[in-house]
Formats: sequence, structure tokens, C-alpha cells
Amino acid sequence: MFKHISIGLTSALVLTLGTVNVANADEDISPEVAAALAALDAQLPGTLINNPYDIQWRTDGSDKKEAVVKSEGAPGGMAYRVTVKKKKKNHWDTATRIPMTKSVEKDDVIMLSFWARAEKPPKGKDSGDITVAIQRSIDPYDSIFEERLDIGSEWRLYTLSGKASRNYSDDKTNINFNLARAKQTIEFGQFYVMNLGKNADASKYMK
Repeated sequence: MFKHISIGLTSALVLTLGTVNVANADEDISPEVAAALAALDAQLPGTLINNPYDIQWRTDGSDKKEAVVKSEGAPGGMAYRVTVKKKKKNHWDTATRIPMTKSVEKDDVIMLSFWARAEKPPKGKDSGDITVAIQRSIDPYDSIFEERLDIGSEWRLYTLSGKASRNYSDDKTNINFNLARAKQTIEFGQFYVMNLGKNADASKYMK
């Protein structure tokens, strides 16, 4: 979680979750959203390289249900909910995948912060079980980082970071939330992808 950065959003500038086209997001955003992004970028470490007000949500795999729902405690009061109806052999067999909107160069340090909660944890447990990665979508499917996380039942901002060992082009890289380790329901809110620069120290921004 952020150590020194607090992210404030007004009621007029909350994320509307849904499936949208972000291919031309930089060109098509309204002046209000552009101003909100500039203000947000000023608060965050490094450079914000996604538009948290315009997210293309998509969950791949079978035996799942997805919906945009109202959720108390979520930023803006809305969430993207994924119900995994059946545990799968591989944790990536049911996965929420969001395309990157900016390319990453070798030695760039990338930090991802995202809001999430387990609306319904696996039976007998008090937290959800997911794996989060920023990963290329082509062989060998290497990642800037990949980490398995326990997601609690209360809304919380989770933060991960890693250094790119090669160039990652935006058209071949996704943010992956792999969900198939368990039968569970996970809700996601806004997320923020930040490029801290070459060989930066991400630990000073994280607890």
C-alpha cells in the first residue's frame, strides 16, 4: 500500500466500470477527465501510464460470471465482479486480463496498485486467492512481476512492483488477475499503473 501518497477522488470523477475501448483513450478523453488524470498523476510516484477512468475489463475462461455492480466501500461505489464457479487445473484458466496502454522499456520499474476485495471467499476460508502479473501475451509469457495474493473481504488497495528485464510492448502485454485457484467471487475497483523510471527504488512507496 502507498506509504506517502493518498488518492482522493471527487464524486464527479469516479470510475465507471465496464467494457470500453481504450485504444484512443488519450485522444478521446473529456477535458474533465484529462484534468482529473493530471491531478492524479501529480499525486502518484513516477508517471501514470494507464487511465483509471477508462478500463477495458475482460475475463477469459469458462464457468464464470462477470458483472458491473454497486459495492459499498469501493472507490466510486462501483465494482467489476467476477464469480469463479469452478476451480480449474491452472490458476490462469479463469483470468481477468486488461491490455497495457503504454509500452515499458528494459530496466523500467513498474508499480501496480489496485482496489479489490473477496465478496465471497472460497469455502472455509476468509480471503480470496489470486495471482497478479504484468505479463507478455506471447511465448514465453514472461512477467515484469507475478505474485500470489490473499484478498480480504474488505476493500483494500494492494500494491506490487517489479523491474522489466526486457522491453514490453503495449500490444503484447496484459495486466492479469488469475482467479481459478478456487471457487470464489472477487470484486475489483480502480487500478493505477506507474512507471517509476530506470532502476528506481519502489520500496519507499510501499509498506
